[in-house]
Amino acid sequence: MKDSVSLADLLGRTNRTAVTVATGIVFLATLLGSFAIGLVGLVETAHVQARVLAENAIPAIHFGDKRAAYELLGSLRHWPQVYAARLMGPDRRILATYIRNRPAGRGTAPAAGDDSSYELFPGALNIRQDIDNGDGWFGNITLTIGLGELYRQTAWIGIVTLVAALAGFAVSRLLLNRFKPSVLGPLQGLNRLMAKAYGQSDFPARARESHIVEIDALGRGFNEMIGKIQDRDRQLARLAYSDMLTGLPNRSAFMDRLEREVQRASRSGHRLGLLFLDLDGFKRVNDTLGHDVGDRLLVEAAARIREALRPSDATGLAAGAANDNGAARLGGDEFTVLAPDLREIDDVMIIARRIGDVLRQPFLIAGHGLAISGSIGAAVFPDHARDAPELPRHADAAMYQSKRSGRDNSRLFGASVADPAKATPPASSKLHAAIS
Repeated sequence: MKDSVSLADLLGRTNRTAVTVATGIVFLATLLGSFAIGLVGLVETAHVQARVLAENAIPAIHFGDKRAAYELLGSLRHWPQVYAARLMGPDRRILATYIRNRPAGRGTAPAAGDDSSYELFPGALNIRQDIDNGDGWFGNITLTIGLGELYRQTAWIGIVTLVAALAGFAVSRLLLNRFKPSVLGPLQGLNRLMAKAYGQSDFPARARESHIVEIDALGRGFNEMIGKIQDRDRQLARLAYSDMLTGLPNRSAFMDRLEREVQRASRSGHRLGLLFLDLDGFKRVNDTLGHDVGDRLLVEAAARIREALRPSDATGLAAGAANDNGAARLGGDEFTVLAPDLREIDDVMIIARRIGDVLRQPFLIAGHGLAISGSIGAAVFPDHARDAPELPRHADAAMYQSKRSGRDNSRLFGASVADPAKATPPASSKLHAAIS
């Protein structure tokens, strides 16, 4: 596995590499370009000078006047770049020469018969100009031009270019450090959000918009991903805490909520009421009309229980539970209702009677008029129970006392209900397995 590197380091390396390569290219291009331009200019100037000398040398060659020839070449002392010069006559003999009082580098005058117009040597440039007197070739003049001055000019241009390149490198570093937060900031923030979402399950976090298109696209993708995760979690919570048939909280949600509400009531000193409800006559409907009708009856009964509860009767649900209205379905035809913050013990019976009244009204399902009722038992914390496990057991006992008293009524847990000889619930009670 390759070593990991931070984006800041990667940007720094990329910037250094790009600036170095660009500086090198500009430096070489400037250096070679300035040398080439200077060389072309020097060659053109030398050719012009050679042509002028060639025209002026015709009389000296015609009369064989060496003195005039030497004077003509001596005028080159005003052009410091000329190291040497040679004037040749039509018989290919040297008529006159000129040598400046300093070395001409490794450049040498061309040998007789050399017909090249110019030659480039490391230290000098040889330029030859033929002389034509109108009747044909009449001789030539050769100039040896030193390149030292051109080298020095090119070197100075290279130094200036290098200094400018280093200054540009420094400025690029400053600009990178100046603009790095605007690029790295959103990415680092997005990385922190992802770590927070992964490590702490903090899904409400959202990425902010960015002025950088690519980073903004990453942020939108992150937000969409978090939204899908939240949707999935809500769906899982509904499956885990909701009864799939009625939509009410299920047994797990009820037990979690009961524990919390008992703790809250203990801290606040308020009363917490619990109703246990069993539908009278449901088994007969289920057996005679089928499970489909029975399921629809349960749905309608759950809806009526919900409607019978005022907002003040509801309690808080466990995290992720849906349909927070205080009611829950334990299973089959058994329901529970939590009633927090009761002022008096008997207030729980007001809720019980209101639920009994709505259940007593006929149901019309699949063309059948169905009449059922509810047997309801109630217990209040802390008057009838010392903790969360004891409260549902006593409410369950009160419900079975209600059934034994003729059904379609409600009973509050009391001394007679607690007497095992009178009201002990049968062993088949659906709640005992969850509490014991």
